[in-house]
Amino acid sequence: MITLHTLGTGSGKPTPERGVSCTALFRHGEVILFDCGEGTQVQLTRSTLRPGPIKLVCITHFHGDHINGLPGLLGTLQLNQRTEPLTVIGPRGLVTYIRALQKVGALGVGYRLDLIEVEEPGVVYAEPGFTITADRLKHRIVCWGYRLSEPDRPGRFDVARAQALSIPSGPLYGRLQRGEAVQLPDGREVRPEEVLGPSRRGLSVAYCLDTQPCEGTLRLAEGVDLLVHEGTYGPEERKLAHARGHSTMLDAAEMARDAGARELVITHVSPKIMRPEVYLKEVQGTFAPSAIAKDFDSFELKYVE
Repeated sequence: MITLHTLGTGSGKPTPERGVSCTALFRHGEVILFDCGEGTQVQLTRSTLRPGPIKLVCITHFHGDHINGLPGLLGTLQLNQRTEPLTVIGPRGLVTYIRALQKVGALGVGYRLDLIEVEEPGVVYAEPGFTITADRLKHRIVCWGYRLSEPDRPGRFDVARAQALSIPSGPLYGRLQRGEAVQLPDGREVRPEEVLGPSRRGLSVAYCLDTQPCEGTLRLAEGVDLLVHEGTYGPEERKLAHARGHSTMLDAAEMARDAGARELVITHVSPKIMRPEVYLKEVQGTFAPSAIAKDFDSFELKYVE
C-alpha cells in the first residue's frame, strides 16, 4: 500500500487549523518526507505515522516554513535511539546548514546522516524500488521540486500458459515472475515473456512547492499518478501570487491538467484563506480529480492493473 499523508498544509506560519509544509509518503513500510516545516515532529505524533520508518527527507528550499522543523526531527530521532542511516536531500547549502547546527551544539546525531545537495535537474537518489528526480521550480529563492517514480512491474503470471509449457510449479515460477529466463529439466529454455502478460507501470508522485507555474513543474508532473502542488492563493489573486513566486489553486489545477496527471492534491494554503473549500468547484471545473488538503488527510495511490 502507498498512501500520501498531508501533515502540514499551511503556508508561512502555523495556525491552529494548519501546520506548515510537510507531506509524508508511506510506501511499503517506509516513510519519505517532503519538506519539514516548523512543528513537523508534533504533527507526526498526532498522525497515524511514526518517525521511526523515515527513510528520506526531501527539502525544497530554505524558507523557514519548509525546513525549520528539520533540526528538531533529527534530534528526536537521536533521542529515539535511531541506528539506521537517514538521507536528507536539499538545495546547495544543506551541508553548511547541518554542519553549522552541529558546530554550535544545536544538533547531535549518532546515526549516519547522508546529505545530498541538488546541483542540477535529474536523478538525485536511486535504489531498486524507486528513484527521486529533481527539477528547478520558479520561486523567489532556489527551489527544487521532486518526483518519486517506481519502475514498471512485471506482467501477471499466466499459470495456464506455464502449465501448457510443462513448467514444473515451484521455484521456476518465481524466477520467471522476477523476469529471469529458466531452463527446464528437459533442457528447454523458457523466457519470462512467454508466461507473463504486459508489464504494469509503477506509481509516481510529484511534489511542487513553492512555485509559480513553470516548465519544471510540467516536467516533474508529466503523467504522474498524483501531483502535490501548492495553492497559496485563491484564483482572484493570480497577479499577487506570481509576483511572490507562488501559485493560485486554479494554477495548480491547470498544471495538473497540462501535465496529464491522474490526480491533484493542493496544499500550502495561505492562513488568510479561512474557507478554501469555496474554491473547490472552480478548481474541479478545470481538473476534476482535485482535492484541497487539510492537515492529516490521507490519499491512497492505486496501481493500474
